[in-house]
Amino acid sequence: MRTPYCSAIGLQRREVDQLRISIGVEMGRLTDVERRQTEIEANVCRERVIAAGALNVPATAYFARMRAERSQLEENQRTIDARVARLRSQAREVYGSLSAIEGAATRYRDEEARRIEGAEQSAIDDRAAADFLSKVRVVRAAAGRRR
Repeated sequence: MRTPYCSAIGLQRREVDQLRISIGVEMGRLTDVERRQTEIEANVCRERVIAAGALNVPATAYFARMRAERSQLEENQRTIDARVARLRSQAREVYGSLSAIEGAATRYRDEEARRIEGAEQSAIDDRAAADFLSKVRVVRAAAGRRR
């Protein structure tokens, strides 16, 4: 049964879906950053072993570049974490609104069903009363003719 709340429920569900997608995208970015951090750690360890064995290879610039990239990745990770936290907070708010609207729609449906049931019961009662009165009139009319 359609309710006055159906449009609002649809909008809220779309917003929840959009937030879910946005959170998924950010989590994908976070995974990429973490994967790159792991790659950097492995590369730095490998280069340290190589640099330790070959004293004539200048590795200072490489290590400085890796430290800078690691710092940038850590900053990206903090930014993404903050975005995900904000999106999750928005999702909780929107989902709470959606739940409240769905509750109102359920109450509306219940009240409408009770109203319809009451109207049907009233119609049944009216027909039963009319049938009873017509039978009473027939009985009274028959009793009046006998006298």
